[in-house]
Amino acid sequence: MKEYHILSLSGGKDSTALAFFMKENMPEIFEKTELVFCDTECELPETYDYLNKVEVFLGKKITRIKPEKSFEHLMITYGYLPSPIHRWCTVELKTKPFKQFVHKKLKFCGGVIKLYIGIRYDELRRAAYNKYGDSSIKEVYPFVDNLITHEDVMEILDKFGIGLPGYYKWSKRSGCYFCPYQSKMTWLKLYEHHPDLFLKAKAFEDAKKADNPGFYKQVGWNLDMLLEDMIKPENIKKIKTNYQREKKLKNKPFLNLINSVDYI
Repeated sequence: MKEYHILSLSGGKDSTALAFFMKENMPEIFEKTELVFCDTECELPETYDYLNKVEVFLGKKITRIKPEKSFEHLMITYGYLPSPIHRWCTVELKTKPFKQFVHKKLKFCGGVIKLYIGIRYDELRRAAYNKYGDSSIKEVYPFVDNLITHEDVMEILDKFGIGLPGYYKWSKRSGCYFCPYQSKMTWLKLYEHHPDLFLKAKAFEDAKKADNPGFYKQVGWNLDMLLEDMIKPENIKKIKTNYQREKKLKNKPFLNLINSVDYI
C-alpha cells in the first residue's frame, strides 16, 4: 500500500528535534517526508526566523499552510476574542487548515498517510488517541517509541547546532503572540520584546471593550486583567513579584511533584 509521510512542525523545540532525529535515524523515511508548518500569520518573529534556519540546516523546504480566513476576519465572525474557555483560534487557525491539508493529500495520493509528531516519551499521555478518526491516517510518535525525553531533545538540538528558537530567551511556549493561555508574566515579556505586537493585541481588546463596556472578562485575552491595566507600573511590579515568588516555590522538590504549571 502506498504511504505518504508528513512531519508537523510547530516552530518549537520538540518537533524540530524530531526532524533532525529522523534525518539521522530514519534517513530513508525522512527523505520521503514532507515538513509542514501551519502558519497562523500571528506567530512570533522568532518563530519565522527559526523555521528559516531549520530549512537551511536540514537542506529541506518546509511547506507552509495558512488558514482560509485571517484572525481579524474570524474575530468578527465569532464576535469575541479567544480564551482558555472558548479556544476557537486553535481550531480555526491550526487544526482545520492542517486537517484539510492532510485529507486533500489523502484524496490525491490514496493509500495511507503517516503523521510524525514530536510528542516525547515523558509526555506520553498526549499521544493517547487518534484525532483524525480515519484508519488511513496514522499518527507516529518516534520519540515515544525510542524513549526520548526532554533532556534527549535538548541534546539533539545541541548536537546538530540548531539550538533553541529565539523566543526561549523570554518565553517557554511557541505559538501566536496573543495566546490566551500565556501568563501575565509572558504578556509583560511580550511588551518588553515586541511592544508592537503587544499593542496590536491590546487594540483587539480595546475594540471589544468599546463594544462591551464594563464586561472585561468577556472581552479580554486574560480572564482577570485587561492589557491596558497589565502595563500600569503598580501592576507590572506586582506581576513580577508574584512571578518570582511562584518560581521559588516551583523549584522546591516537593512542589515539583505536584505542580506542573508553567509560570513564564
